[in-house]
Amino acid sequence: MRTSRQIIAFSAFALLAGFAPVAAQAQTTPVTTATGARPGNDIGTRNSLPLSPYASNITAGDTKSVIAPTPPEPNVGPDATVAQLLTAAKQSLAAGQTGTTDEALEQAETQLLTRSVLATQVEVNDENPTVAAITQARQALGAGNKAQTLQIINQILASNSPDLAE
Repeated sequence: MRTSRQIIAFSAFALLAGFAPVAAQAQTTPVTTATGARPGNDIGTRNSLPLSPYASNITAGDTKSVIAPTPPEPNVGPDATVAQLLTAAKQSLAAGQTGTTDEALEQAETQLLTRSVLATQVEVNDENPTVAAITQARQALGAGNKAQTLQIINQILASNSPDLAE
């Protein structure tokens, strides 16, 4: 009797062990769409999940996930100037939409960093004070300091820098 229990137990173990690699494989194989994106993530549409109106993943202190949520787009057109993006950042900050604030600041920063340079100069840092100030505003936002973020944005807008027209 004891032997039959051992055989049954061994058979059950062997049977389950045989299915374990299949189950593990099913769990680790990501499901993708025709574009290669996960379901619910439409590439290029700004509708990628997760969505959030709140800023995150700016600094190590406000990073809660390796996946940064997609923030709402700033309320400006595709040809917005840096000044328009900074104004949109200011308005969204006042409305508590910190994700939109960060997105507008990022777009303004990117617009200023997009420039033509000689191939031999690509490694040279652009020491633009407006870019540095926008970076400081994003750092303040990431630290949760909305007052300092607003102060920096106001200082940039008041500077009348030629960068604001870009």
